[in-house]
Amino acid sequence: MERYQVTGNHQIRITIVGLCLLGTIFVAVYFNYFKGIDVVYTHLFYVVIVMVGLWYKRYVVQVAMFLGLFHIVMDYLSNGAFLMAPLLRASILLFVASGIYFLINQLECSHKNLDRVLKSVGDGIIVVDLEQRVTMLNRIAEELTGWTNDEARGKSFNQIFMLSHENPEYQVTNPVEAVLKSDCSTVSSNHAIITDRHGNRFNIEDSATPVKDGEGATTGVVLIFRDITERKVQSEQIEYLSYHDHLTGLYNRRYFEKELKRIDGRRHFPLSIIMGDINSLKMINDSFGHLAGDEVIYAAGKIVKKFCRPNDVAARWGGDEFVLLLPNTDEEATAKIVERMNQAVALAPIDQGMLSIAFGWDTKKNLSEDITAVFKNAENYMYKHKLQMKPQVRDNTIRMIMASLYQKSGIEKTHSEAVSRYARLLAEEMQLSDREIETLTWVARLHDIGKVTLDPGVLDKKGPLTADEWVAIRRHPEIGYHITNTTADMAEIALAILGHHEWWDGSGYPKHLSGRKIPLLARIIAIAEAYDAMLSDRPYQPAMDQSRAVHALVHGAGTQFDPNIVAIFVNRVVGN
Repeated sequence: MERYQVTGNHQIRITIVGLCLLGTIFVAVYFNYFKGIDVVYTHLFYVVIVMVGLWYKRYVVQVAMFLGLFHIVMDYLSNGAFLMAPLLRASILLFVASGIYFLINQLECSHKNLDRVLKSVGDGIIVVDLEQRVTMLNRIAEELTGWTNDEARGKSFNQIFMLSHENPEYQVTNPVEAVLKSDCSTVSSNHAIITDRHGNRFNIEDSATPVKDGEGATTGVVLIFRDITERKVQSEQIEYLSYHDHLTGLYNRRYFEKELKRIDGRRHFPLSIIMGDINSLKMINDSFGHLAGDEVIYAAGKIVKKFCRPNDVAARWGGDEFVLLLPNTDEEATAKIVERMNQAVALAPIDQGMLSIAFGWDTKKNLSEDITAVFKNAENYMYKHKLQMKPQVRDNTIRMIMASLYQKSGIEKTHSEAVSRYARLLAEEMQLSDREIETLTWVARLHDIGKVTLDPGVLDKKGPLTADEWVAIRRHPEIGYHITNTTADMAEIALAILGHHEWWDGSGYPKHLSGRKIPLLARIIAIAEAYDAMLSDRPYQPAMDQSRAVHALVHGAGTQFDPNIVAIFVNRVVGN
C-alpha cells in the first residue's frame, strides 16, 4: 500500500515538472517571437529550476543547462547573433542551479547523518506526529517492538508500543499522550513493561520529549526507551541476597532484626520467638566435610520454613542457629509448633551425618516486656535443651561416624574391638582407676575415627601407599582429635587420640612428643594397636605369629613404645 503511494507521488511530481517545463517553453516562444521580449520569460526558468532542485536534485544542473542553452538559441534566432546578455543569463541560471544542488545536498547529508545517529543510538527511539502516528523507529526500537521501521511508519503509536505495568492491577500512563497534553517532557517509573508483536515482554524505562519546529510549536513527540530486564533481575537478586541466606533461602539476621522492630507492637501480641541450634555440626563438618554440614543446615532450614506460617518470619541467625518470629501466637501454640518440628527433625533424610536441633522459645504478652529479654530467654532455654541433649546426640553422632568408617573398611571394626580388648586388659594389669579404664575404652574404640575422611581405596589398598596417601593417613590422629574435641569431658579422649602415633623417642607424629609428654592412654593404645595390627592380615602385609609380634614390641621398647608398658603387656597380658 505504501509502495503504491510513493509511486503515485512520483508520477504526480513528474507530471507537474513536465507541465511547468512545457509551459515555460511555450511562454518563452510566445514572448520571444510575438512580443520581442526575452527577459520576462527567463524568470519562469527559475521556477522550474527550484521545483526540479527540490524534487529531483540530481537533474537540476542538467535542466539549468538545457534552459540556458534554449534561451541562447532563442535569442540568436531573434537577433541573428550571439549577444552577451543571453550568455550572462544562462550562466546565472547554471550558478543558481549549482547553488540549489549544493544546499539541497547539504540538507540531505545532515538529515542522513541525523537519521544514522538516531538509528545507531543504543536506546530505542520512536518518533510520532501530532496524531500519534509513528514516523520513525531506530534499530533498537525495531528489536524491542518486533516492528520494522517501514512496517510501523504511519501506524498508531499504541499499536506499535504496547505498554503495561508489571503488576496487572496497575496501569501505566501513555507517555506520548502525556507529552501532547502537557507539552512537557515525561519520565516513566521502573515498573513499565512493553510487549512486542510476538508476545515477548521487556522491563523498560523511558522518557518522552516534545519535538519543536523553528517557531517553537510542537510538531510531534520523540520517545527514548531502553531494556532494563537484565538490570532489574540483577537488582532483584541483589535485594534478595541482602535479606536472605544463600544456603537455606530463609531470611538473614539483618532482615530479622528489622522485622523484629516492626512487629514488636500491641497488635501482634502475644509475640513468640523460637530459637533453634543444630547439634554436633562441627563434628559432622570434621568427619564428612563442609558439604555434608551444608546439607544438614539446608535440611534444618527446610524444616523451619515448612512450619513458617504466612505472617511468621523465619531466619538463619548464625552458622548453625535459626530463629522464628511468630506474631499473635501464645506459648501453647508455640510449644505445639516446636513439637511438630522435632518430629520432622527425627524423620529428616540425611545422606551423611545426622540432624538434631535443640529448640528454645519464649513469648511477649504485653508492652511492659522487653523484646530483647524475651529473645534472650528463648536463647537460654535453647542452650539448656542443648546441654540436656548433648551427651546422647554426641554418642549417636560418634556411632554414626564409626558406622560410616566400618562401612568403608570392615577391617577397622575388628581392629577397634581387638584394640579395646587388649587395652582394657593392659589397663587392669596397670591397676588404673575405673574412670581411667572407661576413658581408655572410649579412646580404644575411637582412636582411628579420623580415618573416616579417607577414601575407601586408601584404607584397603593392596600394595605400597603413595607419598600423598601416606600424608593423608598420617593426618588421621589430628582429624580424630578435631572430631572428638567438642566438650570438656571429651578433651582427655581427644588428646589420647591425637597422641596414639607418637613415639617414645620423639620421632612419631603429629606433634613429635616424647617420653612421658605423651598422654598415658595414648601410650597404652599405641602398644595395643601395634600388636593387633601385627597379628592381623592386612592388604599390605600378612599376619605375624604371636612370638614375632611380641619380639617386635620388645624390639621397639624405648624407641617407639613406652618400655615399662611393653614389659607389663608382654609379661602379664600376652604371657597369660
